[in-house]
Amino acid sequence: MDEIRRVQVTGGSTFIISLPKKWVKAVGLKPGNAVLISTLKDGSLIVRPYKEETREDVARAELYATKDESFDKLVREFVSRYLVGYNIIAVYFERGMSTQKEQLKKFVREKLIGVELLEESAQHLLIQCLVKYDELPLNKALERMSAITQFMIEDAIKAFIELDSELAEEVVKRDDEVDRFYLFAVRQLKHVIRDITTLYKIGLKTPRDCLGYRIIVKSIERIADHAARIASIATKLNKKVSPEITEEINKFAKLALNLFKESIDALLELNAEKAHNIIDMTEKAAEYEEKLTSLLMEKEETFIVMVTKLVLESLKRIAEYSSDIAEIVINLSVGQP
Repeated sequence: MDEIRRVQVTGGSTFIISLPKKWVKAVGLKPGNAVLISTLKDGSLIVRPYKEETREDVARAELYATKDESFDKLVREFVSRYLVGYNIIAVYFERGMSTQKEQLKKFVREKLIGVELLEESAQHLLIQCLVKYDELPLNKALERMSAITQFMIEDAIKAFIELDSELAEEVVKRDDEVDRFYLFAVRQLKHVIRDITTLYKIGLKTPRDCLGYRIIVKSIERIADHAARIASIATKLNKKVSPEITEEINKFAKLALNLFKESIDALLELNAEKAHNIIDMTEKAAEYEEKLTSLLMEKEETFIVMVTKLVLESLKRIAEYSSDIAEIVINLSVGQP
């Protein structure tokens, strides 16, 4: 509830205002207690009770894994705690669950950023997130995600065309790295909702940016998934597509990749005009897919048609997700009323 308080002067030079009595009682403040005052870039002040943080004060969550529940459920529960902002997560296992414990340790190492194992016994893990948000702000995480994803697209198409299964498997593994940045970015955005003072630390300007960037990082993560899907398809082929089809696939892939690169450039520049051009160009992706599908039906055998159509579908989805990013750029570029 908003209240109007008049500014008073004491001692000739010190400006003071009184704190609302209801708020003081609600947060348990007493005479002599300290408050933390944070100044935001828009000129606002945030006043909070101040307390020195100890290990006992660090946000801690506990999970209990049982044999009758799937490992996937345990992972989902763990990730939900990570995303919501817990810094310490304790996981307790029933006897005879050493395999699941090792699987969770592997997942944490491969899928989460800045997370380390503090303690381990036969029946428990104690895991802590150590990375501070200003050490890896959102814009840096987003740039890393984008760079990895761009190379994934390029190498996935190369692996498909050249039947390079080793390169294809490498691309699939890189998807884990994109997932790590994605989950960390979501954790940052959720933290801002809880603590508005961290907004500028992660590189955002206004609270409304959070929703837009949440959609953007998800779009990049989905684009990486489609690159990994193309690479996975490449491992199933045992015969190259015809040179004519190869040339057309390269053209389509170049279009999709350029749309993605341009969408990220538009985001970093907050360039609405460039974003509009990307959205207009995306229509060509659907036309290209339709044209190539017809050509495939004429030139290739049934199995190659089936798997190549999946590649074309993924390239179209990469273009469409790039268009989604561009739409968010347009929204972010508009000033607030």
